[in-house]
Amino acid sequence: MSESIGYDQTALRNAVDVAAAARRLRHLGRERSLAAVSERAWLLESLGRLDEALAAATEAVGLARASGSRDRVAEARLLRASVVQTRGDLATALRDCTAIIAESRSNDWVELWAHALQQRGTVHFALGQWHEACVDFTVAVELCREAELDASQLEAAEVALLVATDRAQTEALRAEQDVPRASHPIWGGR
Repeated sequence: MSESIGYDQTALRNAVDVAAAARRLRHLGRERSLAAVSERAWLLESLGRLDEALAAATEAVGLARASGSRDRVAEARLLRASVVQTRGDLATALRDCTAIIAESRSNDWVELWAHALQQRGTVHFALGQWHEACVDFTVAVELCREAELDASQLEAAEVALLVATDRAQTEALRAEQDVPRASHPIWGGR
């Protein structure tokens, strides 16, 4: 999407050009195709209009169900999970992403599987579950490479893995420094 201007390494999400996103949103109007409603939900989420984004994402799930395509339903559910995560309901987002990962894996929908792993990794990251985030990002990177998926998806997964690994190492060092050291009663020290 042309509204995307890079990858925000603090939120582990696409950064957007706010003006371009608002223009695109106006251009979409009230178009009701699954693609338009899904894009509207993503744009609204990107602009921080989360109640409207959730309504659009829920509408996208309904439209996908009407299409009869199970993979499209899973994609729309993942979009809704992203909005739910942005709204702060991390437990629900984690549960939804985990279900989509299982479904994608069992149906060999590799691109969706990788995307769902990356999304769940961002939920783990938001929860401070560094190890779990690293595992999800690592598998997402491997899937992107093996299936030769879109370069931007691979890059986002690699950046997320680097950021999560750095955070995990930083937190491990911090925890190690906070542990009181035993000292010898006569000589002190360790």
